[in-house]
Formats: sequence, C-alpha cells, structure tokens
Amino acid sequence: MQVKVEGVKQTRKAIRLFAPDLSKALDKELRRVLKPLTAKARGFVPSSAPLSGWAKGEWFPYSASSIKSGIGFSTKPGPTSKYGFTSNARIFNKSVAGAIYEQAHTPQPWVGPSAGGASKGVSRSRNPNAGQQFIEAMPPRIETKRGKGRLIFKAWSQDQSKVSGAAIKAIDTATREFNKRAETTTFTRGAK
Repeated sequence: MQVKVEGVKQTRKAIRLFAPDLSKALDKELRRVLKPLTAKARGFVPSSAPLSGWAKGEWFPYSASSIKSGIGFSTKPGPTSKYGFTSNARIFNKSVAGAIYEQAHTPQPWVGPSAGGASKGVSRSRNPNAGQQFIEAMPPRIETKRGKGRLIFKAWSQDQSKVSGAAIKAIDTATREFNKRAETTTFTRGAK
C-alpha cells in the first residue's frame, strides 16, 4: 500500500542529519498514524483457524497470537525497489501463517502424497479437494487500489484516506519547519 510523494527520501535524510529533533517528531507522528491501523488489522485475525486441520498443521500452523504479533509497522525508510520507489513507512506481516491467511486465493495444483520430487507450489494432501476447500473456508479478500487481502488490506480499505492524509500532513509539517529553520539558521550536522 503506497502513496507516491516525491522527494521524501532526500527530505527525511536532510532532516535526520541537520534537525534530529524534527526527525524524531516526524517518526513519532508517523507511528501515531500507523499504530491504530496496525491494531485494526490485528483485530481482523480470527481466534481460530478457518479449517480445523490448519491449527494442527505440520508446516505453518495457524496461531492467532503469532499472526497478531507478526503484524507490525516501521517508520524507517526501506530499500529502493527495482522501480525506483522507497517506502518511508509501512505495515507488514512477518508471520507465514498470517501471510497465507492474508493472501491465499488460488488452490495449488494437486499431485497427491505419493508424488515424488521437492517442487513447491503443489498440494501433496491426501484430499484432492483440500486446496479448494481451504480457499472456500476463508473470508473474501478485500480489494484496494494497492492490492487484496484479509487483514492489512482490509484495515487499509477502511482507513486509507485518513492514514494517507495524516502521513502526508506529518511529512509536510516537518518539511515546512525544516525549511523555515533553513531560512534563519546555519545548519551543522546533528549527532547520530
């Protein structure tokens, strides 16, 4: 989920180097904006697995508490993507079971338990309909302009305008204050 704002990476770097207090204030404001969205996404995690067998799963067992604790946020700029974009704040899901719950939408092709090989992306279940039954047991994914999902994307779909507006306002406020100081002050590099 991204909102394109140009020049933020350079602005944040300058603020961090020359006005560390503004950098801390910006991070604090971004955390204030992201925290309720993260809490909302955690609130969409069902207390029990959509299919009872998933809770006992061998590979990535369903655990509501681990999925909830895997949903978090960061206000640190991320690496530049191959398309030239950088995230300045993001919400993530570190839990594998949470990522599966968030994104599962197409059953894997069934090959059965006796199929050899180590290829990924296939179902080796004894039940040839397991994949379809798994997807059907899940609630629908919510679609946004940024993607589809059941937890983070659902929270984003409900609050995106409020969150985007507050994040842009926080960045704008820090930039304006930095520029105002630049007009009246000679900057020296702040301590790290």
